[in-house]
Amino acid sequence: MSQVTVAKTDYNFAFRTANFFAGAAERIGLAPQVLDRDEVLAAARRRTGLDDFGDDAFLEPMAHIIDAANGAGLSPLARVIVRQAYVEASSTRLKLTQLRRDDPTLDQTRIERPIFVVGFPRTGTTVLQNLLSLDPDRRALEFWELTRPMPELDDPVADAQRRLRTTEQMLAVAYIASPEMKAVHEIKSTTPEECWPLFCPSFAVMNWDLGSGLSQYGDWLMGWDMAIAYREYKQLLQLLVRQRPADHLVLKCPEHLWFLDALLTVFPDACIAWTHRDPYKSIASYCSLISMQWRTMYGSFDPADVGRHIEERFLVGVDRAMAVRDRVGDGRFFDVNFSALVKDEQAVLDGFTSKFDLRRCDPDAVSDYLATKRGDARGQHKYDGGMYGLDADRIRERFAHYVQRFDIQTT
Repeated sequence: MSQVTVAKTDYNFAFRTANFFAGAAERIGLAPQVLDRDEVLAAARRRTGLDDFGDDAFLEPMAHIIDAANGAGLSPLARVIVRQAYVEASSTRLKLTQLRRDDPTLDQTRIERPIFVVGFPRTGTTVLQNLLSLDPDRRALEFWELTRPMPELDDPVADAQRRLRTTEQMLAVAYIASPEMKAVHEIKSTTPEECWPLFCPSFAVMNWDLGSGLSQYGDWLMGWDMAIAYREYKQLLQLLVRQRPADHLVLKCPEHLWFLDALLTVFPDACIAWTHRDPYKSIASYCSLISMQWRTMYGSFDPADVGRHIEERFLVGVDRAMAVRDRVGDGRFFDVNFSALVKDEQAVLDGFTSKFDLRRCDPDAVSDYLATKRGDARGQHKYDGGMYGLDADRIRERFAHYVQRFDIQTT
């Protein structure tokens, strides 16, 4: 186990110390021991000076995530982190509601033929998103925009600089918690990243289930009308395109797989690239990645719990996604096998742009990107599915219908 990149299953010294003080703060009444919806909303009102949260449909998923978090046995430090995340999400709702009231034309901003890169994590989604966004008419959303979508200053240059600085501070703390992240999935403030943070103001976030094992919440969320959350997600996309225009957005989020029906309801002209890889390898790799989030949430964790949760969630996710394909057909989808992508990136890009009548990706730009060295280059991340109780034969048998349908290489 010492050979794997993410071998540590409990807090490092810095976070043990922070957790001790967080627990002490709870014991003397300086921090809440239980998350409370009304307290979170009141804190957001105080922070922003605003009081209109807009459509109150978000209150239902908010109640479910808070109930699940309160019953999950989070560490004292995690309760501080989670409360801050919920206050920030509520504050974003308040600000967006006010901004849309002040500028009704915001809702008229076109999000035309957005490109969505979906597929299980660790299936080539990152490289595909980066390559597709190299065209000058297309752009991906960078980490600083996704985590700080609301403008904070009137001057756009100063505003972007402030939000960048805040994001860099957040990342510095994250790398203290999870120094292994650089080798697993390197994140910088300006790198294109998954767009799931834009769902936080709706409190309908599948990542919160995947990253903490909150089955009660995840099960409920998969039965909720996610079109509500996707419409609010679109409002934030309109804001970000208004700030930094682009003809087409290139968006990436594995969690879209669970909710393709809602995505296509809100974005009927979406161009979707669905990446495919041996499910055992993607599950094992993702367990290694997401276990760092479990460690942050609980202080220590049993890797087998991570493996069981992710294996079940991925099976449900792919079944839901294939059911949508069965209903709507293949017209909005382009399938990308991981083995084909790593063999010839340009051929995959040409196939995608040809299908959706988009401008061809410039081969020189593609070559330059592929030559750029990254901390998480292929081979840097070492993982062992057995650490998480994963069995390759079992997983490939359970996912056989998926593997066969998309002709996925499993050797």
